[in-house]
Amino acid sequence: MQSSNPNTTKSYTLEEAVSYLIDYRGKTPKKTLSGIPLVTAKIVKNGRLKPYNEYIAEDNYDSWMVRGIPQEGDIVLTVEAPLGEVAQLDGTKIALAQRIVTLRGKQNILYNDYLLYLLQSKKIQVQLEARSSGSTVKGIKQSELRKLTLDLPSLKTQKEIAHILSTLDDKIELNRKMNETLEAMAQALFKSWFVDFDPVHAKATCKSEQELEIVASALGISKEILDLFPSEFEESEMGMIPLGWKVVKFKKLVAKYIDNRGKTPPNQETGIPLLEVKNLPQEVLTPLYRTQKYVTEETYNTWFRTHLEEDDTLISTVGTIGLTNIVPPNSKFTIAQNVLGLRANTDYLKKKYMYFMMKSKRFLHDIDARLVTTVQSSIKRKDLETIDCLVPDINLQKKFVSIIAPMLEKMQSDEILTLQKTRDTLLQKLLSGELDVSNIHIGLDNEE
Repeated sequence: MQSSNPNTTKSYTLEEAVSYLIDYRGKTPKKTLSGIPLVTAKIVKNGRLKPYNEYIAEDNYDSWMVRGIPQEGDIVLTVEAPLGEVAQLDGTKIALAQRIVTLRGKQNILYNDYLLYLLQSKKIQVQLEARSSGSTVKGIKQSELRKLTLDLPSLKTQKEIAHILSTLDDKIELNRKMNETLEAMAQALFKSWFVDFDPVHAKATCKSEQELEIVASALGISKEILDLFPSEFEESEMGMIPLGWKVVKFKKLVAKYIDNRGKTPPNQETGIPLLEVKNLPQEVLTPLYRTQKYVTEETYNTWFRTHLEEDDTLISTVGTIGLTNIVPPNSKFTIAQNVLGLRANTDYLKKKYMYFMMKSKRFLHDIDARLVTTVQSSIKRKDLETIDCLVPDINLQKKFVSIIAPMLEKMQSDEILTLQKTRDTLLQKLLSGELDVSNIHIGLDNEE
């Protein structure tokens, strides 16, 4: 029997602690445009599932899921490309792709919600890395996975720890969804002005000042903003573009690259965050600081060639290509290889305009056309530099930035970063037993 001391733990192997382990490695399902959502390794990220974007046919479900059907609360763990990402299933009927295992804790030994956080702990992540194999793509065999050592407190303590961390996660998720909405609003404005050219098309039909006022009102902008747009188009390398706007090679738009490609800095468990591709979320503006890797102040000051600055743009260049974020104010972190930092040449671009330009479908399409595919897809800097980019009038860019600035300020608030830091600190200390769960109150629980 376990002691009543909440910090007392008992060691199990993963095999001893779980009642259910499904592994679909080595099998590739036939995918469809709709049907049963398919959980792939690339949508398992930072403790949750990203939106589904691949499916299998309903009539193929039973034959595909012959090894077992997951249920609500089960934990999915990526075992290759990437290794060690986790999420919890919510009861949606799903299919499982390769490179994922599904785990379910044994009754009276392991609480599933606790397992979700335990797998994110440094101790487990270090074990996964140590037991992995492969030079280019790291992966872990099921035989090695089963040997992971889990130090488990009582079920009561497991549930208390999971409750504290899930309460913080719920608050972070609420902020994330708000950020998604704000990001979508800013993206919609960018698309209307700089992709669809709505003001130019509308203005081209106007024959009087009164009609211009009506058009401006219909577009939801002022007459002064409408005056910044031309009223006709001209031919260019990119097709028809607004008169007077320029097409410029991406190379000219970058004043500085922050690139640590090919070099791995010495890292440790605390210090200044070292962010990787998995820290760049697709759906929101700023990078995530949940990481297992940090560098010392000395390494930060002496090892890296260049440091990031506010409003630099980050983009992933290997594996999942084109994930794009912007560096928030008052932040201090550095980037690992496979992430490239870009500083806008302000003779051509406002820095925040550059971020939205690089997230546009056209820019991402041009990246896809230049990918080099060996074991993993990648984009080289010299190939990025050949992309043709549309450069609008700088005063119009300034107006765009001034309109979206309040949205960006909300998305980059200190509250989100503080919550993430609190959650990550508590996760490590609670799971290691360094903190007694009975002494923790995070002030976010509104239950009566």
